[in-house]
Amino acid sequence: MLDVMDKNLPRRYFSIHFLLFRFLGLGWWHHPDEGDFQNFPGFYLYYAILTEIFWVAGFVGLESIDPFIGEKDLDRFMFSLSFVITHDLTIIKLYLFFFKNREIQDVVHTLEIDLREFYQNYDKVRRTIRISKIFTASFVFFGWVTITNSNIYGIIQDVRWRAEVAKSNDTSNAPPRTLPQPIYIPWDYQSDVHYISTFLLETIGLLWTGHIVMTVDTFVGSIILHMSTQFSILQEAITTAYDRTIDGLTKNINDDNDDILIIYDSRNMEVESYYERLVRTNYTEKEIENALEDSLKKCFRQHQMLINCVEKFASTYSYGFMTQLLSSLAAICVVMVQISQDASSFKSIRLVTSLAFFAAMIIQLALQCFTGSELTQQAGLVSEAVMQCKWERMSPRLRRLLLMTMMRAQRPLQLTAAGFAKLDNDCFLAIIKAAYSYYAVLSQKQA
Repeated sequence: MLDVMDKNLPRRYFSIHFLLFRFLGLGWWHHPDEGDFQNFPGFYLYYAILTEIFWVAGFVGLESIDPFIGEKDLDRFMFSLSFVITHDLTIIKLYLFFFKNREIQDVVHTLEIDLREFYQNYDKVRRTIRISKIFTASFVFFGWVTITNSNIYGIIQDVRWRAEVAKSNDTSNAPPRTLPQPIYIPWDYQSDVHYISTFLLETIGLLWTGHIVMTVDTFVGSIILHMSTQFSILQEAITTAYDRTIDGLTKNINDDNDDILIIYDSRNMEVESYYERLVRTNYTEKEIENALEDSLKKCFRQHQMLINCVEKFASTYSYGFMTQLLSSLAAICVVMVQISQDASSFKSIRLVTSLAFFAAMIIQLALQCFTGSELTQQAGLVSEAVMQCKWERMSPRLRRLLLMTMMRAQRPLQLTAAGFAKLDNDCFLAIIKAAYSYYAVLSQKQA
């Protein structure tokens, strides 16, 4: 459970996210162990600019125009608006990743590299990495279901259009050909050649922007989850500080005996008391106090480093959190309207698409609210760890240091959406309730 050999260390917590960032043009993100912070080297800068202008600004711009051009039925309008809200507000997140990437990389460097000089439980870190991969895969799965079903629905609609045109004697009165995703196209795409190329253009654009949304949100959720895990590890470090100090001093006494193994639990109190008496016999109280002070100071520095890491990330990404709450509120409300429309008209494929998109929006919001709540809870539990660290066996001077740590841990450490709302479970429920309220109002107006 304690530190292990370097060859067993978990490395590169966010490797999948960094690869996607590079491909999507969000920077040549370097792993912390590479020691390189140049995210837009050489020609990659031009690649990043071109991809963001073409796929993000261009595609999202055309997507944003569509709901407000010409006559649109409510079904098409709501489906289009749900994507527009999500993609438009994501541009704020892209700004943060372009111009605040050094600050974000500093946070990642702290989590992966800097904290290794302190007590670590790498089994917990590996579990956190697995959990991050699970919710990343879940978000990507529902995103792909949404995009795939949208394209299937578009293909079915085009097959029906072809059948209708084939039955009609007057092709001039044929209905216009539509694309899978409602988007404004400034050129004629009714012919087969132009339709296929436009279809591919729309699909790639949807995949590109969708993967930007999914990568950014799962990356942010993973960072928050790793920070909460580090607070859990800190609790373990504080709780075991006394025992680890006695263990270390015992091993110094028995340098010639490498077979000593001490397990601290309720069944080994006599063994523990024996080695503690052994230490107090061979060391003065001052020497023991100094050794304990060294162990506790490492815990205090670890605590302060974690606090600085959370505060830096909170200030860097606060507007990203605000963007997330606003986009989730609007998108969930709109998608609920779309689901009710699809369910009432028995449009099975569109219903699957809407349900998958609804699930993706819920996961997107839950990622940051639930992990934010977990971070606040784990940071607060540090004060309870202090109460369990055998402080009664320490000197009054060390107790005062522990008291200061407890007082700091009792001040809530929270992520906020630009100071307007706290990211926690209550915030998640409030967003869902507000979205449902707006949905109820919209449903009444439709009736």
